[in-house]
Amino acid sequence: MSVNIAFIGAGGIASKHLNHLENNDRANIVAICDIHTDTADRWASAHEAAAYYDWEELYDESDFEAVFICVPPFAHEGQELRAMDEGVHLFVEKPLGLDPDYVREVRTAVRDTDVLTQVGHHQRYQKNIQRAKELVGDRTLAAIYGQWVGGVPGGEDHWWRHADRSGGQVIEQSTHTFDLVRYFGGTVDRVAAEGDLRVRGDLLDFPDAVSATLRHENGLPSQVMTSAASPSGDNGITLVGENLHLNLHGTVCEGIVDGEEISFEGDDDGHHTEVDAFVDAVAEDDPSKCRSPYADAVETFAVTLAVTNAVDTDGKVEVSL
Repeated sequence: MSVNIAFIGAGGIASKHLNHLENNDRANIVAICDIHTDTADRWASAHEAAAYYDWEELYDESDFEAVFICVPPFAHEGQELRAMDEGVHLFVEKPLGLDPDYVREVRTAVRDTDVLTQVGHHQRYQKNIQRAKELVGDRTLAAIYGQWVGGVPGGEDHWWRHADRSGGQVIEQSTHTFDLVRYFGGTVDRVAAEGDLRVRGDLLDFPDAVSATLRHENGLPSQVMTSAASPSGDNGITLVGENLHLNLHGTVCEGIVDGEEISFEGDDDGHHTEVDAFVDAVAEDDPSKCRSPYADAVETFAVTLAVTNAVDTDGKVEVSL
């Protein structure tokens, strides 16, 4: 069966999803909403869909089974709750928002419905990550450490550069690394973090470097370094454990397992795979295809929020939402 899909937000990452869905036989884009009328019109024309400039009008006037919500962090203002009211399956780009109360409200609404949910933690769908999952299996991990290092995206006065609109790098961008740490290490119950704005004070109003130490419920220690002060990127995680040492960077999984060298490279970045999986999940009513459902993504959001709060308060923070 085909799935009628609407988009709320059609810039940035949404354009990547929209381009890919042109080649998905199960996806039928019927409505596109963006506050920028030219953006909504352009994508609506490309998909022969209806254009909207107000998301409430989209829900009032259009008919669809699934919605992609791809708005900036500060712009989550009821779109997800309306989807729950309408019984519409939900794909939400990370982060889930900036207001913990709103995120909690959506989580509760999701629990009270039968809708399928997926959050855009695309790295869970990368082939190298899944290969590492197979190699780790039920082995005991001793430590995880990772990094998300890069520059400052967006043009002058872009929303990403302001903490009150993006939440800062930890919440908006480095969430991918924190999510992978959780994916392999399990629930995090406490964090400690330090950060400072040392290099990019000309562009940012939040720390351009943060170092976080995490304690997982099972006792596992992990660490994440994040920075927006670099002219180049360095993103990935390292897993150390029982007869195992794996480095996961980009689409590569390499290291040593049981004395044997491992060298594996996938052929995708996960974005396309996660979108196809969500469409298949809706078409087949199969929630198992959604590797980052909303309730699970809330836990990653809670970790990044706790890290940000720990930097602000210069202390240790319990993880809860």
